[in-house]
Parts: sequence; C-alpha cells; structure tokens
Amino acid sequence: MLSVFNTIARMWQLQIATLANRIIFYTQRLPWLKGLISEQAYAAVRAKRTAGAVAVVLRIIAGLLESLLYFGVMIALPVVLWADEREAGERLQLFMHMYFCISVLMAGITSAKIMETNEVKYTAVRLMRIAPTRFMRAVLVYRYTTFFLYQWIALTVIAGIFGISALQALMLVVTVTMWRVGSEWLHLIMFRQSNIVLVKKTGIIVLVMLPTLASAYLPLTTVDGVPLFGAMAFGQPLLIALLLFFGVFSGYVLLKQTDFTADVRAVTNHDDPLMNMEQMMADVQRKAVQANERDYRENSSPPYSSKEGAGRKNGYAYMHELFIARHNSLFRAPLRKRLAAIMVIGVILVSSALLFAADHLDVNSLERFLPLLILAMFHLTTGMHLCKVLFYHCDITLMRYHFYRKNAVQHFRLRLGWMLGMNVLIGAALASVLSVFVLILSKGEVHSIVLPIWLLTLTLAVFFTVHHLLLYYLLQPYSTELNTKNPLFTLLNSLISVCFIVAMLLRLTPWTLASVVTTLSLAYLFSALPLVSKFAESRFSVK
Repeated sequence: MLSVFNTIARMWQLQIATLANRIIFYTQRLPWLKGLISEQAYAAVRAKRTAGAVAVVLRIIAGLLESLLYFGVMIALPVVLWADEREAGERLQLFMHMYFCISVLMAGITSAKIMETNEVKYTAVRLMRIAPTRFMRAVLVYRYTTFFLYQWIALTVIAGIFGISALQALMLVVTVTMWRVGSEWLHLIMFRQSNIVLVKKTGIIVLVMLPTLASAYLPLTTVDGVPLFGAMAFGQPLLIALLLFFGVFSGYVLLKQTDFTADVRAVTNHDDPLMNMEQMMADVQRKAVQANERDYRENSSPPYSSKEGAGRKNGYAYMHELFIARHNSLFRAPLRKRLAAIMVIGVILVSSALLFAADHLDVNSLERFLPLLILAMFHLTTGMHLCKVLFYHCDITLMRYHFYRKNAVQHFRLRLGWMLGMNVLIGAALASVLSVFVLILSKGEVHSIVLPIWLLTLTLAVFFTVHHLLLYYLLQPYSTELNTKNPLFTLLNSLISVCFIVAMLLRLTPWTLASVVTTLSLAYLFSALPLVSKFAESRFSVK
C-alpha cells in the first residue's frame, strides 16, 4: 500500500502544480494585481509554494462545496420548499428516497471512474510512465476516501434538518460508498466482457437518468400513488448488509487481484478520439460552431452595392453585418431550437393545466416557483453559444491586433444590440407560454402574477445577454480548442446558481423579485460599456 500512497502523492502534486500555474496565469491578468506577479513566478519556489497552498485549500473547499450543493440543492432544498407542509417523518422518507434514487440507482450507472478518460490519467500513464495498475489503485483509494469524507461531512450538516443523527449519516454514506466501489467493479467486468465503456454511452446514460430523476422527484408533487421505495430500501438491514459486503469484496478484488494495464491502455489511447474524452470534447465544440458552406456561397458578395453610395454602412458595422450574413445558420439554428423547446414546454404546461387544474394545480402556488425562471433563462439565452461562434470565426484572429482590442467598445455595442434582439425574443416566447398557462389555471382571468412574469423574463434576457458578452470581453475564457479553463469565469457563472438558491430561500413576492432583477439588469447594462472601455484592451486576447 506504500506504493499506492506514493502514487496518490504524485497525482496530488501534478494536479496542484497544474492548478497553481493556472492561478498564477489568471491572477496576473486581474487589473488590480497587474504588475505585481511577474513571469518568474512560474519558476519561483516560494511563489509556487504559496500558489500550491492556495490550490490545496481551493480543492478541499471545492470538494466540500460540491457535496454540500449536492445534498442541499438536489435533495434537501426541494423537500423543504415543496414538502414543507408535510409531517417530519414523511419529509425524512422523501429525503431518503431521493438520496437512494440519485446516489445509488443513477450514480451506479453514470459515475464510474475506472473507465473514465481524462487528462490526468493520460499524463500519468502515458507521459510520466506510472504503472497503470498502481495508478488505478491510487485513483480508487483517493477517489472513494475523499468521496466518503466530503459526503459524510455534508450529510451531517444537512441531516439535522430532517432529524438524521451523525451515526445514521455515517451508515448511509458508508453504504453508498461501498455500492459505488462495487459499481466500479461491475463497469470493469462489462468492459472486459463486451468492450463497452458504459459511461460513454450517452443514450444509455440519458435513458437511465430520466426515469431515476423522475422517480426521485415525483413524490414531491401532488401525484398520488408514487412509492417511496428508496426509503424502504434504506430501511432494510439485510439489503444494507449485502451492499456493504458487496462493496468490501469488490474493493478487495480491485485493489489486490486486478491488473488494470490493458484497461487503462485502452482508455488512454490518444489517437482514438472516441476513447480520448479531451479530444472528443474539443471536436464536439468545433462542430457546434462549424460554419455552413451554403452561407458562404449565398453571401460571397458584399451585402451593399456601390450604387448605394454614402448611405451604406462601413467600418465595424459593415464587418458585423457581413459576418452575420455569412454565418447565418450558426445563429438561426440555436434560436429555432430554443423556440421549439419553449413550445414543447408550453404544450406540456397547457396539457397539465387542462388535465390537473381542478385537483392538483393552483395559480397562487406558482409564486414560489418563479425563481426557476433564473435558471431557465440562463440556459435558454444564446449568449454563450454566440460568443463561441464570434471567437472561433472572427475574434481568434483579429484580437491579436492592438487596434481591434483598442476599439472593443465599438464592436461590443454592435454585438450587444444584436444579441439582445434574439434573447428578448426568447424571453417573450417563454413569457407568452407561461401567460397562457396562468390564464388557463385562473379560468380566463388576468392574474396579478402575469406582469411580473413578463418583467422577469425580459429583464433576465437583458441580464444574461450582458453577462455572457461582458465576461467574454473582460475575461476571454476560451482557448484555441474552445475549452474554458479560466477559474474566474467558472466562479462568476456559478454565482447564478447561488442567486437562484438565495431567491428560493428568501421566498420573495413576484413583484419584489421582478424589481430586484430589473434593477440588477439595468445596473449591469449601464456599467458594461465603461468596463469594456477600461479593461477590454488588455484582457480581450487569445489564451
């Protein structure tokens, strides 16, 4: 086992060194730290140790936060919000049922690490020449030791809400951890028998996730007859004992009896994009922004003829319109998909209102669900996709020139107006669908919640348009492979989820929530141009 711990230490050093270099790189570019951190920091032992210490703390905090968010957002928060009127014993059963569905049924299929491909595994096995068997044993020990500790701490913090003791939390997490270890062994057996890497079969993963998540969350609704089989499973001592025995036996086989050489070699074949997740994701990102040749053929000539004279556009306005004309399919396709998704949502809502309005749906109870519009508009707006298109087909070359970065305000203003038009259309479509749903529930009467819904969706469209485009100009998070490795970009985007959680917990009235979002959106909008004018020249560059 000493060699396993030495390998864990080397893996930790590799990950910390990578994260420390990333911290140094991006903190160098923060306006208030510009000039304080030089390029020599990468080789300076003291600076690297400091950055490494920061990286260690960040990794530990990230692991704890991930577990806390999992228990808090995915399980505890829905139970507290949508089952707060039920008895304490029923809320506890709901919590146990959801934990079983997500952490046992779904995670057993979707969260195996043995057959996972990643950059660390490729670097360790192919470049650092660490023995594959020793590396995988170290990965399993490290993975499930930290998984157990983070999950136990998080569940102990959350469990008090439902009356779960620290000892009960310990037994639950031990049981789930042992099941996850056993699942790793099952995934390995499947690969050796059928050469199938189950975690890469997207269709199967989706087919597993949909019914398990539906089983987990349906008992929170007013639909009758949904069994809480997860709570019953965790209440069976024989089943718990079997899961513990299965996990211990599987762990012994994996750590003492298994040679991982052929398996690891198979999933670290860098020449095969289907087995190399990093390369596959890069290819997917490029295909998502790949231009249509027909757009180039149909718009090979300039959009303005010389006969139009002085009235035609020029400069960045001309370039922007020509760019849109030649990449039209890249902008229309995501817009059509989002509008189609909104129509499907509308059909589902209207059908639900017509079928269940009398017994299970009440328009007054919709107020507590309004913060969901924050997450809905975050994913429906097209800002992130359009920024990738702009980067890949236009800015990746032009931002190397000083004059283009110096005039960032001019093309930022043009793009902001263009994106606002599309996202406001998406917001209006969503508001229209929700308004029809509310009108059916209120039997044709214009309910007071309709106006806040319109105000929220439209102002959120403005907010997220500014948000995505402003972060693109100030942080420019994309690499040439369209990956986003900027930790500041990830952190700022994660704040959206935090805002959603806060809004759900505060239970603001519709008009209060709409007023707060409107104020923030207007402040964001009016501060965008000054921020771009001040910082984009130095920040809007190729990483």
